[in-house]
Amino acid sequence: MIRFTMAGGEIKLLKIIMIALSLILILNFINSLFGNNICCGKKNNTLYVGGLGIGNYTFIQDAIDNSSVNDTIFVFNGVYNESILIDKSLNLEGFDKNFTIIQSNHNLYNIYIKSSEVNISNFTIKNGKMGIYLSNSNYSNNTIYENIFLDNLEGIRFYKSSNNKIIKNYFSNNIESSIVFYESNNNLISRNYIEESQKAFFLGRWSNKNIISKNNFTKNDLSINLDHSFNNLLYENSLREGTIGIGLSFSNNNNISDNNLNVFTKYGIYLTNSEENMVLSNNFSNNYIDIKEGDKPPSVKAPGIQMLLAIFAIFIVFLLKIKK
Repeated sequence: MIRFTMAGGEIKLLKIIMIALSLILILNFINSLFGNNICCGKKNNTLYVGGLGIGNYTFIQDAIDNSSVNDTIFVFNGVYNESILIDKSLNLEGFDKNFTIIQSNHNLYNIYIKSSEVNISNFTIKNGKMGIYLSNSNYSNNTIYENIFLDNLEGIRFYKSSNNKIIKNYFSNNIESSIVFYESNNNLISRNYIEESQKAFFLGRWSNKNIISKNNFTKNDLSINLDHSFNNLLYENSLREGTIGIGLSFSNNNNISDNNLNVFTKYGIYLTNSEENMVLSNNFSNNYIDIKEGDKPPSVKAPGIQMLLAIFAIFIVFLLKIKK
């Protein structure tokens, strides 16, 4: 039998090597679990904010400013007191939407998007005048997905911004409105939960051809309000508890179907100065009035025979005076 013997120094060296190998194995295992999230500031087109990684950014805006088009900004849990401007296509992703918080302390906006192809997910966005503001992005294809909007004056405002998606977000206590559109078309708003706003969802001034489906509205004063907006589709929404469920003013050719409207102290659906809207197969319960039609839109009438005779008489009198 052959035996190997080692001196004390060699044994110590072997122990150090074994410990080093064990640490490498542990680090590789952690790395495989978290996808390099803890190791570096930028790798494989991903920039990291917060966390413990060497080179990670402290501020989200700094990471955005140093990113390239279509990069991902991954943000670890923490409270980020920032007003963020996004002016390029990228993905902004939080680690956990309950603990990755962007708050602007009542500045004009928390996140201002001035680009197309921006995706925002897994954040709590709170304490801003506008949680997210999207402006002049008519061919934008942005997605706002699985975020929490709390205690803003308005949760999301779109202005002249079309072809976007707002999906699976939670809105609570956004004082004036949770979602606001002006001159914004062809957007999809689906599977959101919206509570405790004055006007939960407001489509104002030529916001057309939007789809509002499968959302849950509860305890809002006015759940969905259309003003001067046309050809929108509202279907399979659940609206519960408030003053008015769906209100239309000066809005025509909209489709309101298969919604549940329950426990409204005034009207389930209220239409004023609006016509040619399709209201079909909605379910009502415990409302003061299910459907109320207010004023009709003003119509322009052709002059009647009496007006024509009066004009003709004035013309004759005018001719007689000329002859004199």
